[in-house]
Amino acid sequence: MILTDRAGINIEYSEDGGFPRFVNSVAGKRIELLYDINTEPYAARMYEMLIAADCDVVEVEFPDEELLPTEDKCDFAGWAAKGCDYVLAVGSGTLNDMAKYIAFCEGVPSGVMATAASMDGYCSSGAALMRGGFKVTDSVRAPRDILIDPEIIRCAPRELTAAGFGDIIGKYTCLADWKLSNLINGEPIHTEAYSLMERALGACIEAYGGLTEYRADAIAELMDALITAGISMAMCGNSRPASGSEHHQSHFLEMDFARRGEPIPPHGIKVGIGTLVSLSIYKYIADHRVPCKNAEQVYALARSLPDEETVRDMLVGMGAPVRFSEIGVREETMRRMLFEAHTVRDRYTVLTLAAELGIMDDMIADIMEKYF
Repeated sequence: MILTDRAGINIEYSEDGGFPRFVNSVAGKRIELLYDINTEPYAARMYEMLIAADCDVVEVEFPDEELLPTEDKCDFAGWAAKGCDYVLAVGSGTLNDMAKYIAFCEGVPSGVMATAASMDGYCSSGAALMRGGFKVTDSVRAPRDILIDPEIIRCAPRELTAAGFGDIIGKYTCLADWKLSNLINGEPIHTEAYSLMERALGACIEAYGGLTEYRADAIAELMDALITAGISMAMCGNSRPASGSEHHQSHFLEMDFARRGEPIPPHGIKVGIGTLVSLSIYKYIADHRVPCKNAEQVYALARSLPDEETVRDMLVGMGAPVRFSEIGVREETMRRMLFEAHTVRDRYTVLTLAAELGIMDDMIADIMEKYF
């Protein structure tokens, strides 16, 4: 077992399925246990641990195979959490966000037993929720505990691990977007958070060969990078170190899928393809020397990024799709995304620059050909 404390969070790795430090901290308390039909087997194991520690466990199981953090589901889980001392999710993105939100509303701590290296929000202080068909991010508290069984993570569905890798590969463009905003608008860069995320990205890329073989040590590097993303976000108080133009594309598409009542592909899968689109925009600006503020520095920034082909090959090697049509995105939706995704968040990215420069009409045929 490996115990670490990072940014005040207990990150507890188990080699035998147990989490003694966490269980001892909640012994005798009333715990809300959140899970869905996919994570029920792991929740059953956690339930037994909590009962053995004399906890009063309130179980909330969602029967959804594709769980959305909608208002009605959050309200139901929030009602069930009344009088609880702690909210524990067993799952990944949606369940983790719901647990953080409910715990914040109830004024109690939360935690998550991670079931996949699928996304970077495990220890962030934000909760992505659906309200009125729109995706919003509420400021909450980071979880107190993150519980990791490496064997569960390694054996997760490969699509989820590919999604986690897509979320990390997106740090190339999100960090570039942060620098771009600094060059264009003078937005300050939190040096420590930036460097922390950059190092974690580098370590994950170095482990790529092992990731394609699903080696435990490489999966651990991916999980660490995902956790680091949340810590870097907590450092600077927002999601800037981990979310840029590639995420805005994903958020735009998620809202469209939700409005249509269709299953939403994993977040990191969409982020991975969005990263390719953003790289394509950066390349166009540099190759065509499109005039803009601090142009030479912007061109140098664009040229510092990896080639689209390199990133595309890495995603393919992880079994991730590299065209939006492969995950059910409609052609018209993707076209609207290219022109409108920069409005999803009030944050300056290469999509914003493209809109300001009016160059999307010139790029769209090439982008659609490559990534639709």
